[in-house]
Amino acid sequence: MLLDTDGQGLNWPGSLPLLHAVADGVIAATFLLVPAVLLYLYKRRGESSEREAALVKLFLLFVFAVGLVHFAAVLAPWFKAPALEGLLKGAAALLALATAIGLLWLAPYLLRLPSRDRLQAEISAHLTTLEELKSTRQQLEARVDERTKELAQATQRFEIALRGSPISVFSQDKDLRFTWAHNLPIGLKSEDLVGKTDADIFPPEAASKIVAAKQEAMKTGNSQELEIDFELYSRERSFYLVIEPLSDEAGKIVGTASVAVDVTERKANEHQLRLLLRELTHRSKNLLAVIHAIARQTAARTTSVEGFLDRFSARLYAIGMSHDLLVADDWHGASLRMLVEQQLESHADAFGQGIAIEGEDVMLKPEAVHNLGLALHELTANAEKYGSLSKPGGEIHISWDYCEDAKKLKLTWDESGGPKVREPSRSGFGRAMLENVVGKALAGDVTLSFPVKGVHCEIVIPATHVTSRG
Repeated sequence: MLLDTDGQGLNWPGSLPLLHAVADGVIAATFLLVPAVLLYLYKRRGESSEREAALVKLFLLFVFAVGLVHFAAVLAPWFKAPALEGLLKGAAALLALATAIGLLWLAPYLLRLPSRDRLQAEISAHLTTLEELKSTRQQLEARVDERTKELAQATQRFEIALRGSPISVFSQDKDLRFTWAHNLPIGLKSEDLVGKTDADIFPPEAASKIVAAKQEAMKTGNSQELEIDFELYSRERSFYLVIEPLSDEAGKIVGTASVAVDVTERKANEHQLRLLLRELTHRSKNLLAVIHAIARQTAARTTSVEGFLDRFSARLYAIGMSHDLLVADDWHGASLRMLVEQQLESHADAFGQGIAIEGEDVMLKPEAVHNLGLALHELTANAEKYGSLSKPGGEIHISWDYCEDAKKLKLTWDESGGPKVREPSRSGFGRAMLENVVGKALAGDVTLSFPVKGVHCEIVIPATHVTSRG
């Protein structure tokens, strides 16, 4: 039997009490299930502020309490429990009040929350911005690739330009420790320099001069130039340095950048050139003295200007031919065979027939080339006028070899087949040149004889006038 609120029995018609119980049961189940589902979704979503979390919890408790009130109403017709029902209703009322107060407190905050349309607009704007960023990124990547290629090409040109050259480049920090180096001289590697100072690499005296120049560049902000010699890996080296101060983007000097040019070979060539010029000056003076003596002797033995000019010009031409041989070999010397062939070049068609030239070729020093050239010229001129070259069938045999002790070189001139020879009654210029000028100039001996068959001449000079054997 159903009970009313006073504990008296209720006389409800038909199935009405059952309908009330079912309705309250469904409502109770719904109000208990909804909080459970909302709590599950809230936990899964996992994104909310502290205010949102508090409001959600209050609302869930409120709905849960209302569900309990309806559950109690299901039992009320059969079980009288006014205290429990009142407690549940009181709790639901408090939770409802707290929820309402919370809503009022959070209303300004909730009003500021973006609407769905606003969220969609913002999402659309963000997507547009994202696409623009992607496009910008692609453009930047393309520009980076282009600059990277340009940098690689510039680096390649830089390396090609320095490859095989005597130019080295390097940089140092403010403490003058090497930070980078490229195309270093033979004996040095980049890893040998990086992290070290000049004092760690070079001799103390050279390092102090280099460091002083670099410190001056950083102090004044002006480039410095320096040429310095020092020994590097057991070899004397010379370098020309250009030192530039290195600045950062703010203009603050943070180190140095330097270029070093290896001028060792250039200085060696300059030194060799100075020696050569001094030697050339010395030999030119000697040559002028010889020409002066030739002019005086030729003039003393010539009765006419025409005769003087002919003889003097011929002797100058002989000197000039010897000079040409020396110039061709940078004044180091000349081949004896070439010297003989040159002085007899007007009779080159007779080489190997009427004119025989024998001997292992040797290289003569410049002094010997000039004087032997004059001697050969005088012998040739005499043979053309009075000896074997003055008529067909005449022969000349020219040979040379070292003497037994190898300390002297002997050149022999033999004529035959020409007119019969008689010893001249007086000494001419050619004989004076051979016996006095050539012999004395080379500290050697000249023997000139006049057998009936033809002139015979022996010229013996010290082997010191020979630079090498052919």
